Amino acid sequence: MLRVHLYGDFWNRQPLAYAPIRHRLADQITYVDDPADAQIALFSHSHDLTRHGRQLTETLACHPNLRPVLLSEEPFWDTCWSPNHFDRYQTWAPGPLPFAVLNHFTCDVFSTRALPYFLLTDPRYIAHYRPLFDRNAGFTAAQWQARWQDARWDAAFLAERRDADRHGPAFPDHDVWGLSPLRSRITRHCKGHVLRMGKGWDGDAPRTELPDWHADKLALLDLNCRYVSALENTHQSNYVTEKVFDAFAVGAVPLYIANANHDVHRYVGAGSWVNMAERLPRPGAPKSYPFEASVAPSPDLTNAYVASQTRLARLFADQTTIDAELDALSDRLLRALIAQVQ
Repeated sequence: MLRVHLYGDFWNRQPLAYAPIRHRLADQITYVDDPADAQIALFSHSHDLTRHGRQLTETLACHPNLRPVLLSEEPFWDTCWSPNHFDRYQTWAPGPLPFAVLNHFTCDVFSTRALPYFLLTDPRYIAHYRPLFDRNAGFTAAQWQARWQDARWDAAFLAERRDADRHGPAFPDHDVWGLSPLRSRITRHCKGHVLRMGKGWDGDAPRTELPDWHADKLALLDLNCRYVSALENTHQSNYVTEKVFDAFAVGAVPLYIANANHDVHRYVGAGSWVNMAERLPRPGAPKSYPFEASVAPSPDLTNAYVASQTRLARLFADQTTIDAELDALSDRLLRALIAQVQ
């Protein structure tokens, strides 16, 4: 039984904080309150080192067999605040405090096959999607075109506004890009009848503070939009959140950014969404970011969209595949943690 102490202020934003994963590892991992009783001190943000690193260093001095591990599910945090997110083994210099890093860049924990990691963390996602994709799979290309023609909004963007350069770091050699400032520019310059919601756009309260922010988003947008932004905080090959699935679920064409090796191409059908990868801030990229949302999707995109809706309906009805993904994810996580104490 692996003994883990959840450390710091961000313990609730990592795989072991989620019931489906904890349940699968219940006979393999136990959680202890005293780090003196633990094999691993698990934290999830570099801010935890800034705030608590000296305390953890003192604990490690008394218990040298304790292994500090940063387990991060958020490339946005890693790229914007961590001084080095690409190396598995690092040292916090003020300690000095050696620690291991398990994130999207250093391990295979988050490398799923049929469904991305974030959809596996809460059963509400799949429960919300099933009836919507089952309905959507019954629509023809002509019916989608008619719905988009009469849509309430040409496009919808629901995301926090972030304009600061520090939220857009670029690591071209790794094909990693911070997208938040770019996403805000695309949101601001989009043409048509556009819904812009989120902290910094229509108020200061994060939508995640709603009782069920995901259900609220789906209900607001359902069959009301031609396009819906699914733009992530970060472009990284195996980082895909719920956003692109939300757009498909509410019957809109997703706006996304993905280079050729991105996992989203495996999760959803090619040609059934708008890829804005040419807007990545490479040399020579355009300085203005208009997207004309009043223009209807092409017939080719619409036909591919119909095929993607059928595919997604089958996927989310397949509990065997969902369970297998959760089992495989939990196994990879357990192996990665055990490797730190061997």
